[in-house]
Amino acid sequence: MADDLFDSEFLQRLEYLRVVARRIFAGSSAGSRTGRRTGPGLEFAEHRGYVPGDDFRHLDWAAFGRLDRLVLRLCQQEEDLSIYFLLDASGSMATGRPPKFDHARRLVAALGYVGLASLERVEIFAVGAEGVGGRLAAGRGKTHLLAVLDFLRRLSPAGPTDLEAAVAAFVPHAVRAGLAILVSDLFDPAGYERPLLALQANGFEPWCIHVADRADLAPEGTGDLAVEDAETGERMAVHLASEVRERLAEAARAYAEEVRAFCMERSIGYAAAPTDLAVDALVLDVLRRGGFLR
Repeated sequence: MADDLFDSEFLQRLEYLRVVARRIFAGSSAGSRTGRRTGPGLEFAEHRGYVPGDDFRHLDWAAFGRLDRLVLRLCQQEEDLSIYFLLDASGSMATGRPPKFDHARRLVAALGYVGLASLERVEIFAVGAEGVGGRLAAGRGKTHLLAVLDFLRRLSPAGPTDLEAAVAAFVPHAVRAGLAILVSDLFDPAGYERPLLALQANGFEPWCIHVADRADLAPEGTGDLAVEDAETGERMAVHLASEVRERLAEAARAYAEEVRAFCMERSIGYAAAPTDLAVDALVLDVLRRGGFLR
């Protein structure tokens, strides 16, 4: 299984991440989380009046003694967590050193493995302007890792970015709500706001992992350059002076901060994922902030 994308060192880091994740979430039962629904369970949520047909086993007899009427004791139900990865497979993801798409695939593999090992339901979608370009329902359990790596290895980025169309195509494939993690450089002329809000409106818990490369908006060097759009192929000549590079770098920083603020204000998870930061460091940052598993 060793290759340039998922070499033996990377696979060893995955196992390390699995062990650390178990320590972070020690005391919680694997494959379950407190859901929003109520029913039989352990953690009390509320009382509800008894109606014919309800299960007598859930009657609260202590409450009956106080209230002189039959009520059911409802608790928070524990539910399996469905984790959906929406991997941006547009042409702009091919740029960067290393390519942003390689970095994104390693992130999905690492986070996906943590989810699989925790017995969560994991699905991966390669999305682009034409919707879902590839899908893997990996299921649960770390034995599915090889299928995940093989699926990710066979993907390649191409075409324009249309995150809204990608999200619209993804939603019908998800049979149940869950955690929806968009992994993208967010280079979409139409913006990132509507796609993330659409996930939220459809009952998902959205997360945005913002993949970035330092050379995207602040290329190295100065002088006359020929710049080509990675998605449209449009070319233009530019003169890149030092002050222009500085303005581009500042614009890139401002854009990242804008995305972060937008997500935080709307309770959407956010993580910056520059290509020069190690994958395991990024994954641990997400885990320690409690933004991946509950």
